[in-house]
Amino acid sequence: MKTVIITGNLENEIKDIRVLEAKINELKELKEEKESLIKSVLDEAGVEEMKIGAFTVRFTNIVRNNFNTTAFKKKYLELYNAFIKQSNYRKFSIV
Repeated sequence: MKTVIITGNLENEIKDIRVLEAKINELKELKEEKESLIKSVLDEAGVEEMKIGAFTVRFTNIVRNNFNTTAFKKKYLELYNAFIKQSNYRKFSIV
């Protein structure tokens, strides 16, 4: 049997987490707006790279090959199941 020792007021800690999450989301949105502005300047200039003061910004196309697990699973279910690896992890959430 495990003993849980509660120090301080956890409800206040959770409230603080919620406030921080809201600030993080606000900052992410602001960052995305600023990035969109810079991306549009690069697009309008028709370049993938631009020197801006002390910075070099790049907005490049990347080609990546992904494995289509959904299609593979449909076509080769038995083989797919033979290579499934189960993993465990813990998830923290506040609801």
